[in-house]
Amino acid sequence: MKITVLGSGTSVPNLQRNSAGYLLEEQGCRILIDFGYGNVHQLLRLGITYHDIDRIFFTHPHPDHMCDLIPFLFASKYPLNPRTRDLPIVAGPGFTDYFERMMEAFNHWLTPDSYKVRITELDEETRTFDGLEVTSGKVQHIEMSRGFRFANAEGKTVAFSGDTDYCAGIVELGRGSDLLILECSTPDDMKVEKHLTPQLCGRIAREAGCQTLLLTHFYPPCDMDSVREVCQREFSGKIILSDDLTAVDI
Repeated sequence: MKITVLGSGTSVPNLQRNSAGYLLEEQGCRILIDFGYGNVHQLLRLGITYHDIDRIFFTHPHPDHMCDLIPFLFASKYPLNPRTRDLPIVAGPGFTDYFERMMEAFNHWLTPDSYKVRITELDEETRTFDGLEVTSGKVQHIEMSRGFRFANAEGKTVAFSGDTDYCAGIVELGRGSDLLILECSTPDDMKVEKHLTPQLCGRIAREAGCQTLLLTHFYPPCDMDSVREVCQREFSGKIILSDDLTAVDI
């Protein structure tokens, strides 16, 4: 599996960091986990267009995690070169209603003519998608929030927190994983409810026993040197501080 960070930032506009989004590639399949603004252009930098995405997972529907779905759907209707493959989307309970209301808000200018959007809602369960075993679990952010764990046929695993505070759910999703991807929004002295800090990220990684910890979703106050130093007090394994287009093979 190869994971590429499409956006390592947040809702705050930043020329170096786009909003949250990740590309998972496995056996020729391209899967998005979240789809924040700037991600469509990041995909183009990788040579990937709206034709090439096989499935999208959403951890939750906050704008910095999903708003590039709008230009993606609009582009997919381009009459000279429309998308023709159905688009599967996987998200937590309640996403179907959210999606339908979003489509109505755009007066159905996003509604496909040449393909269908197929939504699957996951709660706390494990299913197989595109040859990957996918486990979804509740994390502490909003009611619809779900983290995801992906395992391939060789047993390699990667877990994504989305946005969350410290909770048992994300520890379990990351248990023994080869790669654990955690949001790290602010320094510890600026802790925001329902988000993580370097100390909490290190604690989760230590309790989960992951091999490698990748930190992302940095608000501007995060100083990279101090983030690593604080996190290392809790977790002695490998730590990656992501930038946009950071790629990890597992």
